[in-house]
Amino acid sequence: MPAIELNAIRPGAPMRWLKAGASDLMRAPVVSIGYGLIFVALGAALSAGLWWLDMAAWIPVALSSFALIAPLFAVGFYQVSKHLDEGKAVRFSDIWLVSGEKISQVAFLGLLLIILLLGWARIAQFLYAYFASQDYTSLAEFSSWVLSHPAGMTMAVAGTLIGAALAIAAFSISVISFPMLIDREVDAATALIASVTAVRRYPFAMLTWAWLIAFWITIGSVFFLVGLAVIFPWLGHASWRAYQDLCTSSGPSASA
Repeated sequence: MPAIELNAIRPGAPMRWLKAGASDLMRAPVVSIGYGLIFVALGAALSAGLWWLDMAAWIPVALSSFALIAPLFAVGFYQVSKHLDEGKAVRFSDIWLVSGEKISQVAFLGLLLIILLLGWARIAQFLYAYFASQDYTSLAEFSSWVLSHPAGMTMAVAGTLIGAALAIAAFSISVISFPMLIDREVDAATALIASVTAVRRYPFAMLTWAWLIAFWITIGSVFFLVGLAVIFPWLGHASWRAYQDLCTSSGPSASA
């Protein structure tokens, strides 16, 4: 199995990635934001469905779960950035142009993220059943219980810690693996190992990047999901720039 050579990065690299991602977004705003709006619509539909089913208390959990599988859906933005780098015109159809061999590898990593997502959903359900003394169906009741009751606050702390651990795991296996699969002829295992190696080798820069991603996704979600129409494409393009900064352009080579 060929290894991937990684470039050294400085702690301040994430800010450069955000700047480069913003540049890509401004070069292809219609396609990028249009793709982002699809996920805004899906998030709004999911929130509305939970509200209609009197399960509004689960909306925060559902929206936070998006961060776990976002790298899978960001593949479209990697495609756009790749086309921009190659000097090609960007069309909305370019988002879906992934070869058959690459699709299977992307799907494999996507399955890992979905497993983490399902695990998080089950853990959240267990924590709620363990700590809650009654069923808080409305978002207002649930928020009041979490913010004022000892059991609710304990559940929030436990859920945050467990969720953070799962988010770091998802980040580690996906931070450069998905863009690498789009860019190179490598298998999912090689891309995953390179991604985990990058986080292990440059923990400060990479965890800073993870924090920035979580922060901006939270900001986008708070503003009734509308902010994600811009923030999600921005972060997707920036993630492509992170991959480029970390990896050489020559493909598989010396051991990482």
